[in-house]
Amino acid sequence: MALTAIVAAALALGAGAPAGLAALGVVVVLHPLLAGVGIAVWAAWRRRKQSRRQSLDDEAAFLAGMAAELAAGAPPRAALVAAASRAPRLDLRPVARLAAAGMPADRVAPSLGHALPRNGRLAAAAWHLAATAGGPAAAMFDILAVRAADESAMRRERRALTVQARASAAVVAGLPILLLVGMAATGRLTPASDPALGFVVALGVGLQAAGVAVVWTMLRRTA
Repeated sequence: MALTAIVAAALALGAGAPAGLAALGVVVVLHPLLAGVGIAVWAAWRRRKQSRRQSLDDEAAFLAGMAAELAAGAPPRAALVAAASRAPRLDLRPVARLAAAGMPADRVAPSLGHALPRNGRLAAAAWHLAATAGGPAAAMFDILAVRAADESAMRRERRALTVQARASAAVVAGLPILLLVGMAATGRLTPASDPALGFVVALGVGLQAAGVAVVWTMLRRTA
């Protein structure tokens, strides 16, 4: 049973599955009672990861809205409130409330910085400059919007380009393991009766899993 779980996890990693999902598969096989907890944890992690991917698109929409509002002559506070509605998945409501209530810029700017995961520091500085000194910030927000949109598009492109690599990793990792499973199922491979053979099989499976983990790590860095 443990060998089956390791094989399944190796195949999942080779196919490009997250390490958390592969570990969850092992837990489900070895400890079914923990499956519910593991699935809940994985679902929460997946939602958080998806929200991070979407945040760049939302940031681009918000920053583009800020640039448009400021270029049209709107005051920085009004521009912030109007642009916040363009990114509903970002937690910009507290920032918009502070700006609409006329709170000091020194209080609104840090809140804006925390609401934008990628471009928050620069956006907060640009907004603070516009709110306190009346500096021209529309061009800055336009540059930040282009930067966020380009980064989001680049991430999607990198992920699409690694699909073939994931498929290749699945084939390279899967064929030897499937061969071992087939031999064990037909009785041609009996590690229990031969300790030396069992050691060789375990070593091979371990090296295979390590190789898949290396490939998975490389793909994760580029995707």
